[in-house]
Amino acid sequence: MNNYEFLEKLGFSSNEAKVYGTLIKHKVLNGYEIAKLSGVARSLVYEVINRLVAKGAVIRIDGEPNFYKPLEYQDLIRSIKEENEKNIACAERELQQLATENADVDYVMNIVGEEKYVAKAKKLIDSAQAEISLSIWREPFEVLRSNIENAISRGVKVYIFTFESILVEGATVYSYNINDVSTLFPYRRTTIIIDGGECLVGEEGDRNVYAHTRNHSVVSLATDEIVLNVFWNKLIEKENLLSKGCSGADFLQAIHNLAERYGITDEMTKNFLVYNFQKEKTQNGKKR
Repeated sequence: MNNYEFLEKLGFSSNEAKVYGTLIKHKVLNGYEIAKLSGVARSLVYEVINRLVAKGAVIRIDGEPNFYKPLEYQDLIRSIKEENEKNIACAERELQQLATENADVDYVMNIVGEEKYVAKAKKLIDSAQAEISLSIWREPFEVLRSNIENAISRGVKVYIFTFESILVEGATVYSYNINDVSTLFPYRRTTIIIDGGECLVGEEGDRNVYAHTRNHSVVSLATDEIVLNVFWNKLIEKENLLSKGCSGADFLQAIHNLAERYGITDEMTKNFLVYNFQKEKTQNGKKR
């Protein structure tokens, strides 16, 4: 008995495959001969033949008895290809419509673990079409460097804010170039914004939990944070308040002086989280 499983993969039932395969092999047969040679029961064979005739895979030659011949296999394959292509195109249109209907429903997805974060970050950077904005530290940047450089080579604009020294050709970098930043901050947050509409943000810690979303409000908040950091950086640079290779203490003093000048209280800027963190460390150290 021949194995016609390859026809089943094209949408034939088991019995349809047996009948069509038998006709391809023997060319023209009547119903009795088809049943005998294919192994399909005589009680079923005419039902199967009629289905194949309806599909256009078998041609009936009217007579006493009726004879049957197969559609040439080249024509059958071409017909199946055309039908599949038409069905795929239809499915693509319908799925696109379904996806568009829920386009405004943007969830925040937690990503737990450094390995998963890195994989997601690389995928997002590789998908960028126009612009990437980052607030990042040197160590995680180096993990993503090749992806960022590839994006630049594709013509994607890259903007980087960092407290450390990061050098990358073709990117616009805003940096304080602080030389002892490792113990300066109570957290180390990384923010990646792709084409102004998607972000990945999180802080290093015991669990390394990051959030990925296209939610407009969250993306806007992340963008605003980078913009404000760049604003502070350019203001400090214009006022010549810090030199290249400055220390963490120099940075804190510059922030404190600016806050006093403009009447900014401890609760009005995230940089005072850093300032208070350092002040508390100093006070605790004195108590010991």
